This record gives sequence, structure tokens and C-alpha cells, in this order.
Amino acid sequence: MINEASSTINSAESDFIAKARLVGETVLAPHAQETDTGSAPRRENFRALAEAGLFGMAIPKAFGGLDVSPQAQRDVAELLASYCGVTTFTQAQHHGPSRMIANCPNSSLKEALLPKLATGEWITGVSFAHLRRPGAPILSAEPVKGGYLLQGTAPWVTGWGVMNQFVFGATLPDGRFVYLWSPANHADFPELFADTTPPSGDWGAMSVSPPIPLCGMNASATVILTFENWFIPQEHWMLESDRETMRRNDRSNVLGATAMPLGCSAGSVRVLCDTAEKRGMPAIRRAANSFTREWEALKSEVLEWLNRQEDPNFTVEALRIRAWCLDLGVRAAHAAITANSGSANMLTHPAQRLLREALFYTIQAQTQEVMDATLARLER
Repeated sequence: MINEASSTINSAESDFIAKARLVGETVLAPHAQETDTGSAPRRENFRALAEAGLFGMAIPKAFGGLDVSPQAQRDVAELLASYCGVTTFTQAQHHGPSRMIANCPNSSLKEALLPKLATGEWITGVSFAHLRRPGAPILSAEPVKGGYLLQGTAPWVTGWGVMNQFVFGATLPDGRFVYLWSPANHADFPELFADTTPPSGDWGAMSVSPPIPLCGMNASATVILTFENWFIPQEHWMLESDRETMRRNDRSNVLGATAMPLGCSAGSVRVLCDTAEKRGMPAIRRAANSFTREWEALKSEVLEWLNRQEDPNFTVEALRIRAWCLDLGVRAAHAAITANSGSANMLTHPAQRLLREALFYTIQAQTQEVMDATLARLER
């Protein structure tokens, strides 16, 4: 069955995944079209995810989280993405910075943030994809007495209005990267700023653009933030890194971004199978069976190579599989549209939503190597 839990999952994690499936079936799926065409993330979806404990799955138990395995986290992301892409993508922004905070050496920041991040009372976003861009930095951090001044723009900040805090990656004067925590509004976190005063007496300015119009995930409320002398105290420093470390991490995590595209294609296969049952046409049934078999074969390869990162062929194989995931997402959605004829052109139909989500995943977390592998596959 599409979206089964992985065989390495223990019973407690299976129960956790079952909760995610229930949220997907009863909350996300019935409102997926409404959510997708909204102007912002649907807050009822986020409340349901919080009540199921899903915001704490990457956070250590010592801070109130569940600390489930990476594979269980992948299974949840894949499952949720098969029901509602924009909700899954937006809430996924929370898990990366939560892990970063949990793994950083700043113990006071962990103690202040992680317990409420685990419950979903607070939700954090992130912005550091711009660090991969060639050329001059667009967001810089200048070390000053007591902290850093942010200057420039954070171009893709997702979940504005739902997330109330962010982890920003910025470039230091020497070209290295620094990761810093900052709220959207200092007044929401008085305890974290009680003993802090900016060196100039001024916190600086942060301006917010209107939501960026997007073909896919438009309801994610993705904005551009612009900073002018935005002061971040040293107490909110998390870690420093460099471009080579980012490249190594991108390579080792190339399969990490396959869960949501796999979920998207699973959703399209589900629509295709349902259509085959309703319309009873042999061509649709044949396509549904074919795409089901391909999805299962692809999922098997993803799981196999996730456990073979020491293999000398890992990078080549991982890029091949990543490109396959992106390709299948688009083809499966296209097949679902084809099988549903004119009705699929309506915004109320899931097939066209799934196609737009598949297009979005094609460029999400894209590196030069991923682009090259995807184009090579599409050239066939």
C-alpha cells in the first residue's frame, strides 16, 4: 500500500505515524483545496498537527520532544505531503531550525525555546538557502559589541504570520556563515531580551514584503524580509560554518529532500486509482497499476541508498534517485489530470494542485548537482 511505514520503524513510532495519518485523512485532505487557494496557511491544520505532537518529533525528549528516528520523520513528511502539500511544506520549516537549535552549543537558547517549540505553542521558520547563491552575499552579519547587525535581505521566508521566530543564515566579513536566532517581534519574547540593550540603543529595522505570488504553495505566506542594522544579541548565536561544509552537507542530504516529492506522487497515484475505480476504463486502470509499481520501486531505492552513504557510488546514485523522484511527481500528477479530463482544470480538483506541488518540489532545495541530474533525466 502506498505510504506504508518503513520496516525499520518501531511500534511507538508506528503509533506516532498512525496519528499523522489520522490528521492527514481527517483534517488535511478534506480541506486541501481550500487550504491551497487560501491567502495564508490554514491555522486549523497547524493546531491539529500540534495536538498530535508532530511539531516535537525532531526535538530531544529532555526538552519535551519525541526525538523520533530520521526515518519516522521522513515517513511523516511523505504521508502528510500526500494529503496537503502547502501545509506539509510550511510546517516542515519548523523541523530544520528546531534540530539546529537542539544541536547547537547554546544551552540557554535551547532551554528557552525548545520546550515550546516541541508543543507547537511556538513555531519557528528558517532562512539560509540564499547562502548557496553565487556572487556577493545578500544577507550579511557584522560583528559588533554584544552581538551582530544584520544587513540585506532574506529572500524566501515561509510561514509569515504563523511562525513567530526564525533562524537566519548570514555571511560574516571573512566569508564564513553564522546562524542566528531572531524573533519577528521582540515584544513576544520579553524574557529573552530583558537584560539586553543594543550598542546604539536601537534594534534596527526589519521590513516585510507582501506575500510573493507563487504558482505552487502560494498559501505558504512566503515573504522577503529586509534588514537595516537589525541587532541580534550574542546570546542568540547558534553556530558558524563555511561554504565547503554546506556543500558536504548538501551532498550527504541529497536524499533528505525526497520525502515530500514521494508523498506528492503518492497523492497523485491515489487520485489515479480512485479515478480508475469510478470510471472503469482499462487505460486508467493500466496507468494506475503502472504508476503504483514505479512508486514502490522508487521508494525501495530511496530506502536502500539512505543506508549506503559510505558507498563510493552514493552521490551518483542519490542524485539519480532524487531526479527520479522529481520526474515521477510531475508524471504521476499529469496522469491524474489526464484521467480526470476537463474536471481536473478546476481549482477544486486535487490533480492540478498536485501537479503544481510537483513543479515546486522540482526546484526546492535545488543545488547545481540536483539541477544537472534532473535535466539529464528529462533529456531522455
